[in-house]
Amino acid sequence: MNNAKATPVPKTAVKKVKKEKIEVIPTFESIFNAVRTKASKAKFTSEFIATQITLKGRLECSPLYVKIEDGNVETAPYEYNNASFYIDADTDVFVQVLNGKKDFCEALAEHSIEVNGDPVKAILFTRAML
Repeated sequence: MNNAKATPVPKTAVKKVKKEKIEVIPTFESIFNAVRTKASKAKFTSEFIATQITLKGRLECSPLYVKIEDGNVETAPYEYNNASFYIDADTDVFVQVLNGKKDFCEALAEHSIEVNGDPVKAILFTRAML
C-alpha cells in the first residue's frame, strides 16, 4: 500500500472569470467587437501575450490582433508581427467558439482552428478569453 501524499496542483497563471455569452454574427465587425469585448473583460496575469487571429472560409478578411502588456489590453484590426502565437480559424467555427457553442480544444482537435507559436501563452490566452 502506498502512503504517499498527493502533491497539491499549483494554481494556474490565469484567473477564472465568468464567461459572458456574446452572440456574434459572422461579419468582421461583429467578430472584432466580440474579441475586443472578451479581451477587455478577461483577467490576464501574464506580462506579455500577443496573438494574431486570421479568419478563413466564407469570410476572408484582414487579421486582427490582441496584445496584453503589463495588464493593458489592446485590440486592433491589423496584422501583428512577431506575435507570441497565431490563431488561424475557420470563420464559422471561431464564431461558434465566441458564442460558447463549441469548445476551443474541440475545434483544435478537428483542425478547424490552428495555433502556431508559443503553446504556453496560447493556453493562457484561450483559457482567459474563450
